[in-house]
Amino acid sequence: MAEKITVLGIFRYFLYIGASGFGGPLAIIEYMRRDLVMKKKWMTLEEFREYFGYAQIAPGPLAFQVGLYFSYFKKGFWAAVLSGVGLVLPSYIVVLIFSVFYKEFKDIQYIVWALYGISPVIVAIIFFSGFNLSKSVFSKEVIQYILFFGSVFLTIFFRTPIIYLIIGSALVSLIYFTVKDKLIFRNKSGGLDLAGVAMMLTFIATELFSAAQGKILLMFNNVKDSVSAKLIEMSLLFLKVGALTYGSGFVIVGVLRQEVVDRLGWLTPKEFLDGIAFGQITPGPVVITSTFIGYMTNGFAGSLLATVCIFLPSFIMCMILAQRIQKIRDNFYLKALIKGANAAAIGAILSTAFFLSKDAIVDYYTAGLFLIGLAVLFFTKVKPYYIIAASAGAGILLKLYL
Repeated sequence: MAEKITVLGIFRYFLYIGASGFGGPLAIIEYMRRDLVMKKKWMTLEEFREYFGYAQIAPGPLAFQVGLYFSYFKKGFWAAVLSGVGLVLPSYIVVLIFSVFYKEFKDIQYIVWALYGISPVIVAIIFFSGFNLSKSVFSKEVIQYILFFGSVFLTIFFRTPIIYLIIGSALVSLIYFTVKDKLIFRNKSGGLDLAGVAMMLTFIATELFSAAQGKILLMFNNVKDSVSAKLIEMSLLFLKVGALTYGSGFVIVGVLRQEVVDRLGWLTPKEFLDGIAFGQITPGPVVITSTFIGYMTNGFAGSLLATVCIFLPSFIMCMILAQRIQKIRDNFYLKALIKGANAAAIGAILSTAFFLSKDAIVDYYTAGLFLIGLAVLFFTKVKPYYIIAASAGAGILLKLYL
């Protein structure tokens, strides 16, 4: 017999998942399927598949979106708000505690040694995540592989911003499929397809927003408090990343690395890598690494703003899309855009692993830990957080005895 669904019950469940959902987005989505379909019977398997499909449409973390759609369609807007808060809050608190500890004690010898062992395994996890995601993203279309390899090449050799690659790949994919299938923004009756034009204009608008970010910041040049100005800049950055990044949480992490390490210099490569480690050993969404970045940059206020701003665009888009999702989910142009965006996103994940490896794999021992981590991930079902814990111990032992 199915349990009765209440708004409070939804909040309690997502608070529980937020506190116990280790393993990344796909693992959390699988927990939802097990609990909400099989145990509580709050939704059917068909509904679950629909919500998972809807989550491919908007940018942002997949598991977060699946939870939002389920909660909204079952109990409305406030249920969606509470499910989002419940999913994020536990990991936010844990990562915030880690961040405070790290900022105060990161130079303690044993902490340094543990992170020495963890870092190469984090790179292995990111690589493994990209490989797994590619199996569900790539079809037989050659254009996806071209966009994927193009994304890797441009990111590694020309340091092209990942956000621009995702937007550009989406537009190339749209043009390719419309030309290939001879649709060119025409509907079945021969008239103008307004939905297709709207999708195109949406992506152009996001490009303009990205380009205008610097001009928006000029509005705050007269802000006397430099900390406030930096908080504004950070908030705009996380809103932009949250609004324009498709794919798994590791895509968002890759975009943030380009922004906060390469472009702005807010964190060192090593600090950023350590932040990913904290995001991996805590439950909840991978992009909770944003909490660490915010705290290291602007203290408690920064941690709160970074966390809210990275999730807020996805929440707003999901709530808007939920009103018309049944009509647009099979839209040809939307599917074409997403194919290109996802192909570039996979390339971004692997490129991120490449860049992080230069700071994580620094000798034969860390190279060995990387290879062992990959082997365990590919050939066993051991959870990533167990591998991270073991690698921390291995790092300490290696430094003690070798």
